[in-house]
Amino acid sequence: MLTAKQDNRLTAAQNVLLALGRDAAPYQQDKALQRALAELQQLADDLTPLRQETLRPAKGASAAKTDRRELLATSAGEIAGDLYAYATDQQDRALQAAANHSYGTLARLRATALTDVAQHLLDLATQHSKPLEDYDVTQARLQELREALAAFDGSKNDPRQQISEAKAARLAIKAKFSQLATLLEDRLDRSLRKYARSHPDFYQRIQAARLVIDRKGKQKSSPETPAKQQ
Repeated sequence: MLTAKQDNRLTAAQNVLLALGRDAAPYQQDKALQRALAELQQLADDLTPLRQETLRPAKGASAAKTDRRELLATSAGEIAGDLYAYATDQQDRALQAAANHSYGTLARLRATALTDVAQHLLDLATQHSKPLEDYDVTQARLQELREALAAFDGSKNDPRQQISEAKAARLAIKAKFSQLATLLEDRLDRSLRKYARSHPDFYQRIQAARLVIDRKGKQKSSPETPAKQQ
C-alpha cells in the first residue's frame, strides 16, 4: 500500500529509532526528546503493517460479481423469452418490444441498465403471471429472478466503494507521513543540534541513520543527487 518513497521514509525513521535505542545515555535527561521518540515509535508501528497490505479488489470478489451478472442475465433472458412468446400469441406488440431481450443483449448492458431492464421484465412477468403459467413461468422462477436482481443490485456499486475506500486510506497514510515529517524535521532534528558538540559521535550516528536511501528495485536518484535526509 505504501509508495516506494513512503517505504524509504519509513525505513529511515526505523533506522533513527534503532540508532537512538542503541545509545540512550546522552539524552537521559532530555524528556522532550524522549517524548518525541515515543511518538516516532508509535507512528512507525502504525505504518509498518501497511507495507504488506493492498487495497486491490480480491479476484474472488470480482469472480463472484461476474457470476451474479451471469445469473441475472440468464434468469431475466429466460423470463423475457416466455414473455415474448406470450406477447406474440396475444399480438401485443408493446409487450413484444418490452420483452425483446436475450441473455446476450442483457449481459452486454451496463450494471444500471441491466438492473432496470431485469426489474421491468420481472414487473411484466408478475403482472401477467396467470397466463404465463401455461409457459411454465412458475413462482419459483420469478423468485429466482427476484433474488438474482437483489444480489446483483447490491453489488453493482462495489468498485465505486472500493475506490472511495482506497482514496480514504491514501489520505490517512499521507496524514501519517506528514506527522512523521514534522516529528523528524521540526522536533527531533532541532532537539538533536545540541548533541553535535556534547556527544559528536552519537550525533553523527543519528544523522547517518536519517539518510533516505533509494533501495534496489525502487526509483533511484541520479548519480549527481546526494542522499536526502528524512
